[in-house]
Amino acid sequence: MSIDWKAPAGLAAALALTLGGCGEPDAPAEDAPGPATEMASPAPAPASLADVFPEGPGQSMVLDNCGSCHAAACSAIGQRTEARWANLKEDHRDKVAEMSGEDFDALFAYLSENFNDAKPEPVVPPQFLEGGCTPF
Repeated sequence: MSIDWKAPAGLAAALALTLGGCGEPDAPAEDAPGPATEMASPAPAPASLADVFPEGPGQSMVLDNCGSCHAAACSAIGQRTEARWANLKEDHRDKVAEMSGEDFDALFAYLSENFNDAKPEPVVPPQFLEGGCTPF
């Protein structure tokens, strides 16, 4: 004689869910991420103003010229769009009138390439912004 036992609807699904998680008690699920063992450390603060600006053509021009009217580090914050950099370039031409057109173009190409709205804003310690930034 055989017994034809049927579980109420839902009970089988609940039982399957409950038993489906069984296994070795301390074994992590293969697809589940484990606990973070290391926290991402924040980027170290720049030790000098030069550390804010990546090496490349235009870096020395920024360091040598941009600090004459405002804190040079102001050029690194704000992550401006290409159009905004173009406006700033036009507005700043008279501020470095002695600079050649080629150097002036290189300076703004450097700034717009390294400090734009597609890149994260660099860490700039407050002491590098002393003297204030003019509203750009």
